[in-house]
This record gives sequence, C-alpha cells and structure tokens, in this order.
Amino acid sequence: MAERSFESLPMPMAYFWLLLREFGGSPDAEAALLEGTGVAPGADPADEGTLGQTLALVRNLAARLPPGWALGAGSRFHTSTHGPLGFAAVSAPTLGAALDVIERFGWVRAPYYRTSSRFSDRLHRIVIEERVPLRETERIPLLEALLLSLQAMVESVRGRPVHEARFEFAYPAPAYAERYREHFHGEVRFERPETQAAFPSSWLRLPCPMADAASFASALGKLEAQARRVEGGDFLVARVEQLLAAAGDAGLTLDAAAQALHVSRRTLNRRLAESGTSYRRLHERHLRDAAERLLADPSLAIAEVAWRLGYEDPSNFGRACRRWFSASPLEVRTRLRSG
Repeated sequence: MAERSFESLPMPMAYFWLLLREFGGSPDAEAALLEGTGVAPGADPADEGTLGQTLALVRNLAARLPPGWALGAGSRFHTSTHGPLGFAAVSAPTLGAALDVIERFGWVRAPYYRTSSRFSDRLHRIVIEERVPLRETERIPLLEALLLSLQAMVESVRGRPVHEARFEFAYPAPAYAERYREHFHGEVRFERPETQAAFPSSWLRLPCPMADAASFASALGKLEAQARRVEGGDFLVARVEQLLAAAGDAGLTLDAAAQALHVSRRTLNRRLAESGTSYRRLHERHLRDAAERLLADPSLAIAEVAWRLGYEDPSNFGRACRRWFSASPLEVRTRLRSG
C-alpha cells in the first residue's frame, strides 16, 4: 500500500502501544497487529512514531476485530495517555482554559484533527475539523476515540457523567450504533453536518480540581515545542491533499487552495517546493486517482468522466491519461475491468 504523504507526520506512540496492549493478548496476536506498521516487538514506547504507523495498526485492528472495537478502547484512555496535553488540561484553572489548550495543541498529539469552539448563550460547541483524508476504517474509530477522550476530560473536571452533553457525528449510524449509548453519557446523533460535542456554556467556568499554575505552564511549554516541530512541510502537503479531496473529483485551483489556507499563492508554492513537491504535482495525483476510480465504473461514459474531472475537451483528458497511465481512457478502463 502506497504511503500517503501525511502518514509521515510525527505522532507520539502512546496510543499505539495502549491499543497493542489492549488487543495483542498473545505473541501471535501481537505479531498480526504489528504487521505492516514498521514497529518491532519490544520497541521503546517512548520513541516518537508517525501517524502512518498508528493508522496501520488501526487498519489491522479493524480487519481482526468486530466493528465498534474503538468504543471500548477509547473509554479506557485517561489523562496520562495524552501526555503533556492531558497534564495541561487537568492542571488548567478552569474547564474553559482546558478546552482552549486542546484547541491550540490537540493536533500535536493526534495530527489528523483540530478543534474549534462555537459559543452561544446556552451551548458551547467543540467542532472537530478533520485535517487529513482518512479511509472510513481509520476515520470512524479515531473519531470515536477522540470524542470519548474529550468526554472523559470534561467529566474529570465536572466530577460526574455529562448527561446534558450532546455528541454528533458526520457519518451515518453504524450497525453497532446502540453501543454508543453504552459509552457516551449524553445524547448521540448521526448524519450531522459536523462531528462535534456540545454542552452547557456555564460549564466553562468550572474550576479544575487539579489546577496548578506551575504544572500548567510546564505542560504548555512542552506542547509549544512539539507544535513547532510538527507544523512543517509535511502537514501543509497533507492539508492540500485534504482540500483537494473535499473539493470533489476535479479538485480546486491553486488560488482557491491558497485562499482556503490563508496564504498567498506565492507562499503556498514556495512552502510546497521546500517540501519537495508542488501544487501542480499534488493536483495531478488527485486527478489521476480520481480518473482511475471513475474509469472503473462502467456506468460512466468516458466523456462524463472527463467532464467530472474538469476537462471540457475529452481529447485533453485523453492526453492526461496517456501521461498518467501510458494508455488511452478506454485502454485504462479495459485494464481495470480485467482486474
């Protein structure tokens, strides 16, 4: 399986080893879960890994366990699981300050997401922004674990279950949806526009029982150092890939991508060049992957595939296919149908 560029993003191995300990109950089970991760048995848990290694483990777990396996695992994540992020959250002066830390630095521990806050007089919403394009077998377990971790953090401050909270997921109810009620203590909704948690705004003023100014400052310093290391070129490439995927089969223009990333066209080109790639190369790869997927669908005429990819003239699409696959669109389709 070809590595996606964002898989090289650094990620602490704490989650990796906790999942392996939870489900690798025998040497054979552990070996099966480690297959394809690039992690050797007995490796130092303190070593920094990559997002790709964690995703490989998640895929192995999904292939070997019943659906919904992440609900039980996510419910067992605790403060120390999240390293300096967890320590900063519990030592913050208030729940509002703890959530601000997660918004600023949560992606340092798990670079596939960021959070943003939305306020109203009654509700505070924590919206999950998915930062990299994940497969459903990766995406859903990670979102489940993420919101369960968020629930645990809020409950550690509040001191009791968050029955007044609401958890919304931007995907259809899975076959095991009833199990969500076993692990999430508030209302659960599916097929929502965004994945988010919502709870009463008044909770933001709750003092953290373990508030400690010195511990809070120390943990913030560590998070800031990690953020400077992670927010590099690989992350920008991953963000561009995410934007292209979200834009549909044809992707989007360089100008539109630069605007979405709040940088100039020139800055985006320069930063991508520093990472050893270019916007044109990333866009071409997106179009090539989309073309392969669409040509595999026999219900779509080749002219329609060309139109969906943004080629008004099918002959231009034909030239692109020869550049990508060394074959015409019809030859690519025949090749794909023959397996």
